Formats: sequence, C-alpha cells, structure tokens
Amino acid sequence: MTSTKILGLDPGKSTGWGRITVENRQISLGEFGVSKDMTLSDIAHHFADVDIVVYEGFWIDPKLAQAGFLNYDEMPAPQVIGTIKTLAKQHGIQHVEKQNASLKPPAYGFAGMKYVRGKKNMHAQDAIAHAVYYAVKKLQARPVRASV
Repeated sequence: MTSTKILGLDPGKSTGWGRITVENRQISLGEFGVSKDMTLSDIAHHFADVDIVVYEGFWIDPKLAQAGFLNYDEMPAPQVIGTIKTLAKQHGIQHVEKQNASLKPPAYGFAGMKYVRGKKNMHAQDAIAHAVYYAVKKLQARPVRASV
C-alpha cells in the first residue's frame, strides 16, 4: 500500500497551501493555511514531507497587459512560483504547474467544496482544490464527498 502526499499551492502575496494524502485512491485532507511570506520560509518544511507539489501557474493576458493593467506591478505570483520551483528542486520532488480559473469549479467539486466565483480570501481552499484536482485527474483518486 503506497501513499502519495501532495502539497497544493495558490501562489501570490498571500499564498494558500494545503496538504492531502492519496492512498488506495482515497483522498485524505490534511493541514492547510495561508503564508504571507513570499519566500515561503514559514511553510518550507512541508516540502520535505511530500511527493508532489501542485501549484496554480501564472499567465499574462496580452489584452490586459497592453491596456496597462500590469504597469508597475511587482508580480508577486511569479516571484512565489520561483520559490516553489527552487524548494521543490532542493527537496528532489516533482512540481506540477496546473490549472487556470476555468478549472476551479470542478476542482472545488472534487474536493467536496462549493465554488463561489469572485469570493475573496479563498487562497487555502484554492490550494486544496489544486491538489485534489491533480489527485483525481492524474492519480485516479476518488473525489472527496461533501459532508451533510
């Protein structure tokens, strides 16, 4: 019986994180939270105890960039993604860049959560959704059942 431990991350100025374990296609939800440290030093220890890191990527919409929406933006998400890649390499674990916003509704459903478009401060929940989506799609794990 092998298990796979996954760290899901939602990178940004406030980086959501969540740990799950997949064993016999069953997902167990673990710890989760939000890091306000863009170097992730407060959660770096989690990288030592997982097999895979799954995080939301960052892609610039050319229309928004051309319209000036990113002018003088310090781009926190790409900075944190660089940290994620470095920590994953240091710990010798696989890192997987995943999903855009269109995949959030099914990812939340797989995690037994309800997705509310535009709801703020859902970083930890987004991180768990990224990890669970990967577990269901790539590891053929069973979705988490919502509690009554």
